[in-house]
Order: sequence, then structure tokens, then C-alpha cells
Amino acid sequence: MDDKPLKPSRERPDDGANRRSPHRVPGWVDLGGLEVRELITSRFRLDGGSMYGQVPKMLWNRDGQADESNRIPLVLRSLVIRSGEKILLVDPGMGSRYSSEESARMEIDPALGTLSAILRQAGIDPGQVGDVLLSHLHFDHIGGLASHGPDGETVLELPRARVWVSRAQWEQANAPGAKERRSFREEDLAAIRGNGPHFLDDGVPGWPQISLRETVGHTRGLLVTRVAGSLASVIYPTDLIPMLAHIRLAYTTGFDLWPDRLLEEKSAVLEQAARDRSWIVFAHDPRTAAARVAPGKEGYVIAERKEALDAISPAA
Repeated sequence: MDDKPLKPSRERPDDGANRRSPHRVPGWVDLGGLEVRELITSRFRLDGGSMYGQVPKMLWNRDGQADESNRIPLVLRSLVIRSGEKILLVDPGMGSRYSSEESARMEIDPALGTLSAILRQAGIDPGQVGDVLLSHLHFDHIGGLASHGPDGETVLELPRARVWVSRAQWEQANAPGAKERRSFREEDLAAIRGNGPHFLDDGVPGWPQISLRETVGHTRGLLVTRVAGSLASVIYPTDLIPMLAHIRLAYTTGFDLWPDRLLEEKSAVLEQAARDRSWIVFAHDPRTAAARVAPGKEGYVIAERKEALDAISPAA
């Protein structure tokens, strides 16, 4: 694959125009037998070089749009799955339990509020969420499980939900190496201990339409989620393919523990997505919610992209 920007230029507005209001409520997409939707649960910035790894800035900045501090805009795009009266949430976002220094460094957007508030805004009763699936336990994916109460106490946002995680990732988070240590926060793990965790053996109980692929390249035990209905399927690879630009095989992040393994795992996910015409949902891309891919000259190319998940056409 070449290093041209992964977009038709007329389809991608600039960062300011494309920074959708936190009050936008995306709709449900019928996959056939179950529905999915996206929820932007976090907006923040991280160092662009860290997000693009070995790729030179002169290449990635066409997609990343770095600020004067070399930070690029990111989101945490959670995936919500509904089957009848059941609701499962994948990755609750980074939450708000950060110091003023941390909030300023990552430019965390306070306008989004707590996870329960975001769910209510989308018309979802937080008490109706029966399961939470954690792709992995890095702070930007799980911090939203808890918030600070009026007296500074820890409040679980979804106290009735079963919290699912791979056993390998739980072990990794509780005994990380030096490179990954700052990606796990004890206050987040403590919130999970207060409500589990439940370990996954083969899929999520009660959700036969959801299949999981355990990977190790980004972090040991990261779960890639595939949701398959009778009309269409979506794949949520989280940090295995965090943004649209990362469908390029050579694009990894500086946070990946084993990049060579990640390339193998990413190739397998892209191959499946191209074969099944699945929509890949990007957890961190602020401009593109989902895309379909097809085999290309040097890897995979974009077959179709959407700025919002509810713009996809499942029956197409």
C-alpha cells in the first residue's frame, strides 16, 4: 500500500469542522437479529508519534493533524450492542478521574460527562446494560467504568453489569512490564475488582452473535470483537487497528508490545473483514467511524468509509 492519505479529500473536512458535537446521538444500525451503535465516550489528545510508531511525521501528519505540542485529536468510540431487551457495551472510555495536570496534558474534553450520562443522552438506561466487554485494560478504554461521587468516593457507573475481560489481559494488567506500566491505572483495576471481573473462555455467555479473537501484539490478551447478524457484521479491533490510517500494514503504534505479532494479527483481521465485507469500527479515529476494506496492491485499501456508524448500509 502506498502512503497517500487514506481519504478522498472532498469527503474529509478539517479537524474543527469534523469535531462533532458531544450532544450528537447516533442511531442504531440493524445488522439482522441485533443492533449496534457507536457512542463517543471520550475526546482527548495524545502524542502523534506514539500513535503512529515508526512512521515519519511528514507522512502521518496528513492524517493526524498534530498541534504545536505534537498531539493529535483522538476519541474513544465505544460499541453498544442490543439484542431484544439485552444490552452489551464494549469499552466504556477513559472517564474523568484525572488530575488537572493529566487532563491538561491530554486535553480531555469534560463536556462529555460520565458514562451513565452519555448513555442516558443516547436513550439508554444504564441499568439496562447487563454486560460490559473490555477489549483490554488500558486507561483510555476502561476508566469510564467509575466516576467520583460528591465526596470524592468511587462510584461505579454500571454496578449491575457483568464485566468481562480475558484472563491473560487481567494477569498482564496486574503485573505489567516497564513499557506498559503507565497504561494501567490501579484506580481503574480497583473499580473492576469491585464488580468482578468475569473471565472469558469462549465468547460472551448469552451472546452467540459475538465472537472474540484473543491477540497479543498490542498487549497480551487484547480481544477483537466481531458482531454478526443476518444482514451484516462489524469488527471492533480497538488498538489492533485504532484508526483508519492503521489499515496500512506497516502502521503500528509506539504502545504495541510485539509489533511483529501485531502485524500478523492485523493481517488476519483485515483478511476476514475483506472476505466477509465486514465493517471495521475504529475506536480512536475522530473522523472515520467505520470502513470496509478490500485487498490491494500492497495490502488492503478502503472500499468504503463512513464518518458515522449509523450511515452504513448493512444490506448493501
